[in-house]
Amino acid sequence: MHLSGGIDAPFQYRIGNWVIVDWMYRLLHIKTYDTLTAIDVLCLVLILWLVLHLLKSLNLSRALSSTHFLSMAVALVLAEYYLVWGHWFQDAETLPSILFVVLSLNLVCRNLVRNRALACILLVGLSGLQGFFRADVAVVLHVGFFLALLFRGKISVPLGRIRQLATSLAATLLAGCVQLYLMRVRFPNARYGPGGVVRLASNIHPGIWLTMLLALAPYGVLLILVATKRYQPDGPERMMLTSSLLYLALWATVGLLNETRIFLPFAFGLIPATAVAVVKNLPDSPI
Repeated sequence: MHLSGGIDAPFQYRIGNWVIVDWMYRLLHIKTYDTLTAIDVLCLVLILWLVLHLLKSLNLSRALSSTHFLSMAVALVLAEYYLVWGHWFQDAETLPSILFVVLSLNLVCRNLVRNRALACILLVGLSGLQGFFRADVAVVLHVGFFLALLFRGKISVPLGRIRQLATSLAATLLAGCVQLYLMRVRFPNARYGPGGVVRLASNIHPGIWLTMLLALAPYGVLLILVATKRYQPDGPERMMLTSSLLYLALWATVGLLNETRIFLPFAFGLIPATAVAVVKNLPDSPI
């Protein structure tokens, strides 16, 4: 049904996992549940490795080894905290979308690929692929990158300012084109359910806000530390923070704030920055 139509938008457009499920059943006769479980487990393993790998790019090597290990421990605790909240409304595309964000950040930081041209090509290709899982994540991620570079002159950009601007623009357009293809060509008859597209009225309830505030408490701590200038993000961290604020506004407008799994890709992308910010503000921290 996911591939043939008949599901309410926007879920109808998120067919990435279901294409894999269909392939695995046709080729190896693996059941749907087993394939989805394997995808989640593989994504989670890669996510945790990439988050810790991203942590290394925040110049912690100059700090004491004990502080570095403390930052790693904080990052793992944050990952577990976010995952608990995400499982309340677990969807098949959640973990692949988190993987997309942390993998993209590692490419932006040149942690995985040193060649800048190849890193840019991979970023655009990943964005197009993400369009079949959740195009909004790819679009907002790279729009945030683009705006952060456009309006903030002094940002350290590992891939180069012009190259990153062009890459983010191309990645945004590709993910947007994939979404248009799914909406206009592949599933032109998909319609939104009774809740409609804009969900602002549903998000007024205090209980919904309470759930969101509790789930995103670590993200809130990071915002407070940045706003009070007790932590100053730079480069990819600042770009990621810009994207997260854009997505927060989008989430509050067209999504339900108690479905915290929606924001997890951006929350996970900021785990390294949050861990460093928290450790840096501990008493007698050498960072």
